[in-house]
Amino acid sequence: MSKLAWVMLPLLLAAAWLAGLALRRRLPSPVALNVWSSVLLLVYLLGTAGLGIFWVANQQLPVFDWHYLFGYTTVLLVAVHLAFNFRIVWRHWLRPKPAVAQTASAVQPSRRSALGLLSVLGAVAAGGAAFVIGLRHGRTELHVGPAAARASGAALPGGAGAAAQDMALAVVEQFHEFSAHSRAGVFRRAPGADWGDPPPPFKAYPGAPRLALPPAGAPAQAPDLDIAALGRVLWHSAGVSEKRGTVHFRTAPSSGALFATELYVVVRDVPGIEPGLWHYDGRLHLLRRLASAAPTSAALGLPGRSDAPGSEPPAQVVASAIFRRSGHKYRDRTYRYVLADLGHALENLRVAAAASGLDASFARQFDESRVAAALQVDEAEEGVLALASLRAATGPVRPDLPAAVVPAQWQAAALAGPGGGVLGVTDAIHRATSLRADGAPGARGHAASSAASAAPGDGWALPAPAPRAVAPAELLQVIARRRSIRRYAELALPLAALSEVLDAMARRQAPVFSSALRIDVVAHAVQGLPPGAWRYEPQGHRLLPRRLGRALRAQARSAALDQDVIGDAAVVFVISLDRAALAADPAGAARGYRHAFLEAGLVGERLYLQAGVLGLGVCAVGAFYDDQASALVGLNPAREWVLHFAALGVPA
Repeated sequence: MSKLAWVMLPLLLAAAWLAGLALRRRLPSPVALNVWSSVLLLVYLLGTAGLGIFWVANQQLPVFDWHYLFGYTTVLLVAVHLAFNFRIVWRHWLRPKPAVAQTASAVQPSRRSALGLLSVLGAVAAGGAAFVIGLRHGRTELHVGPAAARASGAALPGGAGAAAQDMALAVVEQFHEFSAHSRAGVFRRAPGADWGDPPPPFKAYPGAPRLALPPAGAPAQAPDLDIAALGRVLWHSAGVSEKRGTVHFRTAPSSGALFATELYVVVRDVPGIEPGLWHYDGRLHLLRRLASAAPTSAALGLPGRSDAPGSEPPAQVVASAIFRRSGHKYRDRTYRYVLADLGHALENLRVAAAASGLDASFARQFDESRVAAALQVDEAEEGVLALASLRAATGPVRPDLPAAVVPAQWQAAALAGPGGGVLGVTDAIHRATSLRADGAPGARGHAASSAASAAPGDGWALPAPAPRAVAPAELLQVIARRRSIRRYAELALPLAALSEVLDAMARRQAPVFSSALRIDVVAHAVQGLPPGAWRYEPQGHRLLPRRLGRALRAQARSAALDQDVIGDAAVVFVISLDRAALAADPAGAARGYRHAFLEAGLVGERLYLQAGVLGLGVCAVGAFYDDQASALVGLNPAREWVLHFAALGVPA
């Protein structure tokens, strides 16, 4: 709305001027109306032309198209029009009473020619300035590779896994800074890739054998992994729960409803499904077989496993993201969004598996290139991001990387050259957070510090969470009806409800991927809690003060790109990453960056589910100004990075 108001401001001012004259019964003459309409036309036309030239130079629009020629010609004609009418307009403002015809005739041909020349030169200069600014903006994309790593001070890979990990971490740091939003950022640089048109929302495998899955709403009959249980897990992870027009809403939220996530299933021993490699079609709730032979775990980049009969999990789910589905809108920030979106889906997978009597375990180290080869996907366009194993919970649970087996040797994936991949920084960050098996040992970890930095003070003790028993079937119903709520009633949130939500987000469930996340609570309207920003401490289940005051509502709205959903909510959760804790990830700090965003999605989905149980509304938000978000909750960007926002309130 704020952007629309700025665009409409000249027209609104003109309308107010006319209304004032009408009230005084001094309606303007046709000449005056002609002058003012010409001025307004010139303002909007030059604004449109300037933005168009800017984005052409910025490389976000094709350099040549027929309608551009008409646009440039129109700008030229307006300049000529201004040349012949400039003196009329100027004299009208200074001396509005003289007849316009006399004023026009008083203009000498030589002066008229000079004014015309100045007008044309002014229009050309304005267009040239827009082009130069846009060109500079379009040539500031991030370049990655050895040169970039050397510039950041990172060690170059010389066969040592530690040096490769340092280079990958340098790319992570560059990417996070490059993808950060700020109000002035649009004038500093442009996206580094041509994302083109969005791809189809669903993958198609024409001619592949199809297998319809049982309805997802059927309750679990036994704690066994069969076709019904697998179908239930897949649907609650990425199935279509509602269709509105051309948009198919899924059971897990997605930034911009773009749904980049794709699920593949390796079936080895699931009654009702032939062994092989399958793709899940969430729109039709069916499987399409891609290969009749199920790849082994070693072939999926999980070396260290034994391929002996019975040692493999009966089913594995591979999650990927088609980058262009989100990239055509979110551009160089895409990798942040697809990871957080996938985290939401993986939490649903974990919950649905538990409700079906299954165990879902997630692999933290696997070779993405081997998985991509098994799936026959282009890793540059569709990145493999997660891998989960499914088993019946009644049987023995075998960890993905058992202690009895010598752990695999890992190294960071090779980075792209200085020119980057086809998707620019998105390709670079995916490579940096990927691993390759059978290389030099590159996973280094240190003890994580779980202490949360906070302002001095005793904190605010939260009431003990209510002993609320939620049946697994109820959670599945919450997933099925989940929607992001963007309108909230002007009601304060009970402190007990905030206590239950925080307990579900970060205390009841141990971290799945990363222990580096921190949660800050911006309380706008919570009964019994002073307004302000608070750091949540899970160990003591209390809030520690960071910034207190009622002015944070406006600051939160501003930090979240002026989105009303953040400004109107009763509570805003700010999920951040402790940069020092990245070193604790056993797969290395760069891989820990991916794990942190996945964990942020899991935590955000727990918020959705617990809020659904309590009848509250939630909306996750990944678009915000990074610098303002840090200032909102008093973070030091050198120590913590803000990853995600989430709004909570009573639905309107």
